[in-house]
Amino acid sequence: MTGESHDARPRPLAGGVRRLRHGVLLNHRVAAAIAGRDLPLLLLAVVVGVAGGYGAIAFRALIGLVNRLAFPDGITLQAIGAMPWYLVVLGPAIGGLVVGPMVYFLAREAKGHGVPEVIDACRSRGGRIRPRVAVVKILASAVSIGSGGSVGREGPIVQIGSAVGSSAGQLLGIQGERLRTLVAVGAAAGIAATFNAPIAGVFFAVEIILGRGSVRTFTPIVIGAVVATVITRAHLGNSPAFTVDPHDLVSLWELPLYVLLGALAALVGVAFTRGLYGLEDLWDRLPVPEYTRALFGGAVVGALALGLPQVMGVGYEVIEHLLRWSTHGIDGSPALWLLALLVAAKIFATGTTIGSGGSGGIFAPSLFIGACLGAAFGEVAGALMPAGTVASPSAYALVCMGAVVGATTHAPLTAILIVFELTNQHTIILPLMLACVIATVISVRLGRESIYTLKLSRRGAVAAGVGVMATTTVRAVCEPPPALLRRGMPLREASKLLFHGEGDQGYVLDEEGRLEGVVIAEDVTALVREGSDLRGRVVDGGLVRPPPATLAPDDTLERCIDLFSKHQVVELPVVEPEGRRLVARVTEGGILRFYNREVLHREAALRLGEGGEEPGEGGEGPGGARG
Repeated sequence: MTGESHDARPRPLAGGVRRLRHGVLLNHRVAAAIAGRDLPLLLLAVVVGVAGGYGAIAFRALIGLVNRLAFPDGITLQAIGAMPWYLVVLGPAIGGLVVGPMVYFLAREAKGHGVPEVIDACRSRGGRIRPRVAVVKILASAVSIGSGGSVGREGPIVQIGSAVGSSAGQLLGIQGERLRTLVAVGAAAGIAATFNAPIAGVFFAVEIILGRGSVRTFTPIVIGAVVATVITRAHLGNSPAFTVDPHDLVSLWELPLYVLLGALAALVGVAFTRGLYGLEDLWDRLPVPEYTRALFGGAVVGALALGLPQVMGVGYEVIEHLLRWSTHGIDGSPALWLLALLVAAKIFATGTTIGSGGSGGIFAPSLFIGACLGAAFGEVAGALMPAGTVASPSAYALVCMGAVVGATTHAPLTAILIVFELTNQHTIILPLMLACVIATVISVRLGRESIYTLKLSRRGAVAAGVGVMATTTVRAVCEPPPALLRRGMPLREASKLLFHGEGDQGYVLDEEGRLEGVVIAEDVTALVREGSDLRGRVVDGGLVRPPPATLAPDDTLERCIDLFSKHQVVELPVVEPEGRRLVARVTEGGILRFYNREVLHREAALRLGEGGEEPGEGGEGPGGARG
């Protein structure tokens, strides 16, 4: 028995413990490396979230102050109806008189709804936004909204939060993907704080601002949104923006109605997008100084409000009314006629406010337009369908709010979540999802650009980027492979090369340097997790995979991006067309760095040629992107 107790052979339990320890240590090292690299970014996300939360509170307070100065009796429908006509017209006109010169001379990026400038900063400027943009934007938008301009709060607070994130990152010397992530953190914090909607804020940042996401970017964005929401809830309470009675799918007959409503919302959303920029073009052609146009635009909105006071301001009062609406008319007028008129009038008023030089968002106008359209649709459906087979008009108003947002932004997840968190209505989620997806799909077919990206496309930002990708070959972004392996190499040696390199795969070559396949780091990690002992194992056919695709040195970056998307990879080998000798590799990060640098340099050259300021020195320059 004594001899058995000293048996030198490893017992199964001991071997299992060693393998478990090996796996735990490997995972711990990987996690520690990631945490150590990203900890400063996570701490900065907290700071940006705090700034976003308090920025939203200060922004709302400033809007209230301007509102009390412009309309001492308030901007409710009843108060506007009791005002002398000249005060209704003068309020937004004087607001435009203040905003126009402020934006024109201090920060032209602050004009308009702001989100396109943030998208452009992330995708073309490496995340750089001038610090002064936050100050000018908060002042200009507060005056525009508080004085009765037909715009919303979300665009300004997104640009304000993003500018704070960008400024904090630039102050600490952060660049590249991490700076873009901080910009997205600021956007998420702004949306979360403004609407008490942290989930929608996260998806807004990922879906609209960045256009993509990963665990490394997702984590700080979530932190920023949560921190901003906690702050605003502590100061402003934790109630949804709109109080709504519970709604549900009354019968299966409603599903085709919601499909039809989504299609109708798509048409109206596209009309809103095109109308917005059509009115901007109209104002740009007027023979008056640019900094005075907001004065005339404000006067036009005020004159329109004499007959339709609902179009002034953010419009939440009307939305609240429609979400509680029964089958009776609104304000004693024929419901369908008034609602149809309000849809067209809000498009015109918002386009006039923004096109003439005002500052504010398009999210709230989209909600307003959707609520009016949906309520009218629900009234017609209730009149045509058998009793008890359709919900009230307010249910259709709620669903159509999300559908119009999806149609304008081409971001269905954000649209679904924003309406869900604004109303706290989960019972209507199925019709909401259906209508939002239908509206988004149809609007994308009618026009590839969203209400945000169309602005960039119109001024050539997207076209310039596409030109870079179509005319540049992969030679410009080639990198040396970090891990070169060979068949028969001990797996422990190969693992060291894999996990100490900068890539997630190693390239297996034969004696003549020809590419035979790749070894994925995750495959090796999986072996460790399964308890396999790496000693005695070699790189063999069980681990070597054929590469999903290969690139030639003369392939364009456009083809490279297509292959990345098709095969869902972030790295591809570059081989000679003849002989399959491995030349280099191309990574998604390398392409993004090159793209941002090239577009920024082209824009800098253009601005210097026009006498402007180079973006690398002071942001976008005084002749910056027109908002």
